[in-house]
This record gives sequence, C-alpha cells and structure tokens, in this order.
Amino acid sequence: MKISLKKLLFFLPAISLLCLSDYTAAYADKYRAEYSDENYYSSVSLNTVNGKFYAYIVLLYNENQHFVNLIQKGAIPLKEMGNYGFNIKAYKNYLGTIQDQALLEEAQLLLKAYLEPRLFSDSDLKAIEKHLLKRNIVLKFYSDKTGHNIPLSLDYIIYGEKIRIDIKHPLLELEEEMFYIKPYIYYDEFSTSNTTLYYDLIYISPDEVNNDYIIAKGVLSGKEIRSRFFVGSRVTDDIKFCLQRSFSDASKIKAEIWRMFVIHELTHKFLDKKFRSFDQITGEEISLSSTIYSNQYLGLSVMYSYLNYGQMNPHRIAALNYISYIAQASGNRELINNPGLVKNLPMDRLKEWTKSHFENCLRRLQQ
Repeated sequence: MKISLKKLLFFLPAISLLCLSDYTAAYADKYRAEYSDENYYSSVSLNTVNGKFYAYIVLLYNENQHFVNLIQKGAIPLKEMGNYGFNIKAYKNYLGTIQDQALLEEAQLLLKAYLEPRLFSDSDLKAIEKHLLKRNIVLKFYSDKTGHNIPLSLDYIIYGEKIRIDIKHPLLELEEEMFYIKPYIYYDEFSTSNTTLYYDLIYISPDEVNNDYIIAKGVLSGKEIRSRFFVGSRVTDDIKFCLQRSFSDASKIKAEIWRMFVIHELTHKFLDKKFRSFDQITGEEISLSSTIYSNQYLGLSVMYSYLNYGQMNPHRIAALNYISYIAQASGNRELINNPGLVKNLPMDRLKEWTKSHFENCLRRLQQ
C-alpha cells in the first residue's frame, strides 16, 4: 500500500507529554514487585504489540537485533548481520505481519523516515517522537544536516515512559524541561539512580526509593533495622535521629524520599550540562548541599551515610568537605572531629550555611 507522507503526518495527533501533579508517591506505588526481575522485563514486556514495534525500530535504526531475538530466539541469525541492508529486509518482513492499520501506517512512516530523511523537517520528526510516546516508545531523532540524505540516527530509544519532572530544584533554575524515564524492560544504564547519558532524562530507581522508605518507616516505628540506607550505610544512631525528624507527615515519607533522589540527580545533571563537570567529589558535595537545603534532617541522614563508607571515596570526601565548611561558617571547629554534632545545630542557621556552601562550590567551578 502506498501512503503519502502528508497523509501519514496528518494522522499523527498532537499529544502532550505525561505529567503528574503529585506524582512522587503515586509513581513509586505503581511499581510491581517484579520490576527488578530481568526475566520479567525480557519475557513479558517485549511480547506485546508495542514491545515488538520498539524492537524492530531498534533493529532498523541501530542495526541491533538483540530485542527482536529476545522476542523470538534466532529471528535474526548472526550470519544475516553481515549482509548489507539486513535490517531493512527484516523490518519489511515485520511490516507484512502487522494486522492493525494504524500501527502499519506508523511503522511505514518510520521506514520512510529512515530511507528518505530529506523529506522530514525537524517539526515532522518531533511530531513522530511525540506520537510514539503513546506506544511507550521514547526516542529522540538525530538528523545530520552536513550531508545529502544521510540516514537518520537516534540519540536514544527506550521502551517505557518519559514523564516531566514537576519538582523544582531548591537552589537552581534549570533552563530546560527535565524528565524521568520509567523503563519497561531491563537496561544496564537504568539499574541504579543516575543522570543518564541523555541530555533531558534522569532515572530514579524505585527499588532504591522503596528501600529507604521502608527503612525510614521502620525507624519511625522503632523497629530494628538491618538493611542498608541510601548508598549502603548501616543505619547509625545519627541516621535514626535525623530520619525521626525528617517528615512532618508519615504518609508522605515515600514522596519526600523520592523528592530527595530527584533533587540529587537534577543537581548532577545541572553540573554535567552547565559546567561539563564530572568531578565526583564536587558533584557529590554540591548535591549533598542541595538535599540538605531542601530538607535539613533528611539531607543530613544522607551525609551521615556518606561518612559511613569504610574507605575514602568521593561520597565520604564530599561529606567531610561539607562538614569542614559548616565548622568554619559556624565557628565550631569541634564539628570536624565530631560530625555527630552537626545534627544538633539550629536548623535555620544550618540552612543558611548550606546555601552559602552551595554557592561557594559553584564559584569554584566558575573560576
């Protein structure tokens, strides 16, 4: 069936990106227990109409047969990959299996964009990107304008949801909209919370949030805690003290912990984008200041977890640097030898000193 580009683009509805007003607790609560099960990712989530579409887009644009072969073992034999255009041939075979007319038109459009990129403007590509979000396919096209009809490539393609972040950073104005990614299948880069390699995405691990939520809830209930907090710290008396004072409403514990993770990663993303700064110590120091400023006691619980590393590493050094600054700002040098005293400082003054520390760290980066 021959379908004109104009007709296909007409069928692409304008859709808005997903947004949640109070998404923090809702997002964490939606995750199933199987979320961290790699077998669940690969054996169930891809075996859907949208999952298969995703797998074949990856095959077409990235010449990567991995996800197609997860759906049907040996669908793309290794020997096929040595043949020029194997990805196009396999994708066309996939088109022949599609029964749904709407999906067929979308899949044909993706092939046309791959084969004839010069016909597609930037606005056309953005319309396709937005439309694919309805099928839980999150991708970003990259168009090389330096040559004639150079095939499109993808900055990224992820099977999942891209959700706008409504949480505001307490000390930074971020120039661009930021999103967090909720993947439906397992990716190595989304195994722990991080800023990701993608300019507008961060990832927050629901497993990590839930772990710290369970610990905080247990501390407030007076239970004995055996599991590890935040970066793998045993739950010390200092951490217990801070967690007991971190939450004005016990029903919002998970939301506050989620917010802490988001602020932490947004800080790293800002440093990566604004300063191209990938120094781990500075990154952790400024992120620590951001979380302490946002919620003093919860942020201090993170600081005490940093101090509990058995060896010197960027997290522990960042915490020691922060304490040294607060000791100087407060005029209390005893804090350096006894960091447990930091939690007893007046919280309103600590917030002021923490903001000053944050600004001092940024000045160092600007020099």
